[in-house]
Amino acid sequence: ASGCAYVAVYGTLRASGVNDIRRLAADVRQVGTTQLQGTLYDLGWYPGLRLHGGHPLVAEVYALNATLEQALDRIEGLWPHDMGEYVKRVVTQAVRAPDGAVQPLELLVYEATPHLVAGKPVIDGVVRRQRPRAARAISAEQHAPAHRLNAGAKPAAGSAR
Repeated sequence: ASGCAYVAVYGTLRASGVNDIRRLAADVRQVGTTQLQGTLYDLGWYPGLRLHGGHPLVAEVYALNATLEQALDRIEGLWPHDMGEYVKRVVTQAVRAPDGAVQPLELLVYEATPHLVAGKPVIDGVVRRQRPRAARAISAEQHAPAHRLNAGAKPAAGSAR
């Protein structure tokens, strides 16, 4: 597990998206929104984000528990086998709560790998397509524990590469 208490989602996992994060585990709770900085790529069925540079991108922030993280790992191709498409990153971002309060939080972000986005078109920051990732759209009952951290990611406490 990443050790993070929150996750930021930016694509099909957003509320009302085809992989709506709220359907993946019981008691999924949105705590606010944040603005990630990066480049969003059109990967066909889903978007992929490369952090840093690029443009601001609004992401939804949710409380994260082990059950939800396992479901996300499966959707992002990190479990049961690492497909090499995404890595987990831990970033500290200002998060705006629904009441307007802003606080910095450590967030888990699934970042697309460079080879996955190579040659793909850039999206303007708004994910317009909501086609399902049919092979990976899952229910909470279909996942199991897994974690993988890229060497460049900030590992969570107790995590090993």
